[in-house]
Amino acid sequence: MRWFWLLLGLLLVAIAQQEPEPSFQTTAEIERRGKKIVVVKTGPDNPPAIIELRDLYGGVITALDAEKKSLRLGAREFTTDTLTRFWLEGKPVQFTDLKVGQQVRLEAAEQNDGSLRAFDVQIGGKPEGPSLSRSLFADPPPYRVQITFGEDARAFGAIARVEQIREVNDFVFMTGGTARYIEEEDRLELELKPAPRAVEVQQGKSKAWGSRLDYDNQSGDARVTGPIELERTGEKPLQGSAQRMIYNVDDEILRLFGEIKLVQDGRTSTAESAVVREKDRIAYLYGRKDKPVRSQNKDGFVQGTKVLYHLDSGDVVVLEGVQGEFQEP
Repeated sequence: MRWFWLLLGLLLVAIAQQEPEPSFQTTAEIERRGKKIVVVKTGPDNPPAIIELRDLYGGVITALDAEKKSLRLGAREFTTDTLTRFWLEGKPVQFTDLKVGQQVRLEAAEQNDGSLRAFDVQIGGKPEGPSLSRSLFADPPPYRVQITFGEDARAFGAIARVEQIREVNDFVFMTGGTARYIEEEDRLELELKPAPRAVEVQQGKSKAWGSRLDYDNQSGDARVTGPIELERTGEKPLQGSAQRMIYNVDDEILRLFGEIKLVQDGRTSTAESAVVREKDRIAYLYGRKDKPVRSQNKDGFVQGTKVLYHLDSGDVVVLEGVQGEFQEP
């Protein structure tokens, strides 16, 4: 009987060891026309994700108190401290740069004693809405923050920021970099590094890399800043490049702009802009009369102002302004 209980105990230990520990992923969610844009922290809770809830105020500074480091907008007084950030045209400044009569935008929160504490002061700025929720995510290697755009596309990067301005619009920003959690201030200090390949976008067999991604929920556009690198897997892999890219959540297509180059199965194609329809496995390449789309291999070239490109094979069909030259067999 003793052996029975011993074996049962070992079995229970083995079962317990097989059960995975529960994992909790911090997320932020935006919705556009029935599609969800979800930002997920995939790595450990170090550094943690931070959520900031702020009320937005704006107006002209009517009074300043240098000793208390406070400012007034009409009847409202706002206190500042070491955590308050001051900005002028996107550059950090100091409390001493504030002047009576300046237009400012404030992010503030009411404290337990009823006072208003300013966390962000932008000289010359105006509030876009009544309040905002800001979520900050950072994942150290080998983890990456993930954004899903509906069920069709995903993006990955080291750092992401989600700003949801109530009654106005929602924004997502992603790039490379590192983060440090300051526990005594409950603050995430971000060091942004928008380097090449800092952001990866995946759709079907296609992947693209850029330095940063900016999503605007009002337009449904995720804009990726270049340089853009492209890659598509298959029997005839494709490599490419461009200056910038836009992914639209509604129509689920990629748009490429600037010095586009596609290399596949011995063929090189260049264009000024392109629309990539991954689900249909085709792309439309566009040029101008003075700078047409050009597709060339060892047998010659074709060119035109609009070209249909088959993503699986690399074959092209000139739809507008056809010209070409081929070598004799």
